Amino acid sequence: MQDIDRLNQQFSLAEAVRFEMGPNGLIMIEITTPSASAKISLYGAQVLSYKPTHKEEFFYLSEQSVYGDAKAIRGGVPICWPWFGDDPSGQGRPAHGFARNQVWTVVDTHQKDTGEVAVKLQLTANAHSRQFWHCDFHLEMDIIVGASLTLRLTTTNTDKESFTISQALHSYFQIGDINNTQVRGFDNHHYLDKTLDFTEKLQQGNIRFVTETDRIYLHAPTYCFLEDSSLNRKLLIRSAGSQTTVVWNPWQKAISLADMANDDYQRFVCIETANAADDSVTLSPGESHQLVAEYLIQD
Repeated sequence: MQDIDRLNQQFSLAEAVRFEMGPNGLIMIEITTPSASAKISLYGAQVLSYKPTHKEEFFYLSEQSVYGDAKAIRGGVPICWPWFGDDPSGQGRPAHGFARNQVWTVVDTHQKDTGEVAVKLQLTANAHSRQFWHCDFHLEMDIIVGASLTLRLTTTNTDKESFTISQALHSYFQIGDINNTQVRGFDNHHYLDKTLDFTEKLQQGNIRFVTETDRIYLHAPTYCFLEDSSLNRKLLIRSAGSQTTVVWNPWQKAISLADMANDDYQRFVCIETANAADDSVTLSPGESHQLVAEYLIQD
């Protein structure tokens, strides 16, 4: 268990980084830079908030979120790892893996000459992870807060055998109104439609939302745009180490989600940098893979 006083003594940075107690005793990192502020939960290494100075919040966070208790926090950027989606073995293990339901360790915090703040968190194999996955691993999450937000998830195989992962940075972007929102950049790209039993389809034009949307875009572009006319905002999402992008909005299925208000589907869209479907990653002992997402306002 990490002590909040020790964390502040070892890792706080003047006015830039401090550790505070959050809901249900979870420790939060509060970050302030000249360009933006952010909040990160050590539980799940999950960014819960990123707000550029004098701009709107980037991420949706449900007011009904459960904090801890082996549940994922509904909103921000949960980490899906070492599998994305339902348990691929069909053995009833947690959907989206276990990384988002564990407390990560702080490794480093520092402020760059540019004013950006960098935080490094890590997770390694432990008794809890071995209940679900027998492999030894070293997982690092680098979070860089400045005029943009950069997330870098590095998986290293410290086991004696190869293993395969699928993963995603499951970002919940806050929007003004789902009816006035579109995603640009996927025209003429094929996708798997989970609502139609993963039927492969071709995207024509921009992505608009009129019903439940749950898609894995294949051979995805390295960047896309979230255009929100209600907030008069265009977000640029850059990806690296990824050939798939997941786009999700539950629409009326939000009613079945206990940690979300019934009409909250109108206020977020998930655009997820991923290694999903045939884009899974196999690592030999000692090998590493890096999944990177960057989010910023496009003027």
